[in-house]
Amino acid sequence: MKKIAIKYGIFMFLGFTALFLIMHELAQVRNFNLRVLNGFIHIGLLYAAIREYRRDVMEQSGTVVSGVAAGMYTSIVGVLPFTIFIMFYLIADTPFMEHIKNSVPIGKYFNPFTASLFILVEGIAISLIGSYILDRFIDVNKSEAPGIR
Repeated sequence: MKKIAIKYGIFMFLGFTALFLIMHELAQVRNFNLRVLNGFIHIGLLYAAIREYRRDVMEQSGTVVSGVAAGMYTSIVGVLPFTIFIMFYLIADTPFMEHIKNSVPIGKYFNPFTASLFILVEGIAISLIGSYILDRFIDVNKSEAPGIR
């Protein structure tokens, strides 16, 4: 599970970072609604990681370890470094940090650490819910067509 989680977690981190930097270059970084695109990256890579885990590891070992754990591990590998990257980015880009403070209702309590902590919590919550749903989805598809991977 470690190799799969690290592989897809690194892809996740690179995807999040690339999207953020591209949106920064296109002057769209202040459009908070574009974080939905992060969701596509996140869920897509979670699906790939859980699917690979269930296909390779579970069939070889015969254990019934949930794909949810594989998805959570993958997300931690991807979300945690992105959170650290964002924290340092917000420390360096004070005008952007001020924009965030002025845009959210609890902005006066925001600093780079707390802002990045929100990203971490959001990423972990999406991981838990998404991993469970995707694991069930993969399980249903596998039981309906056992010969198809």
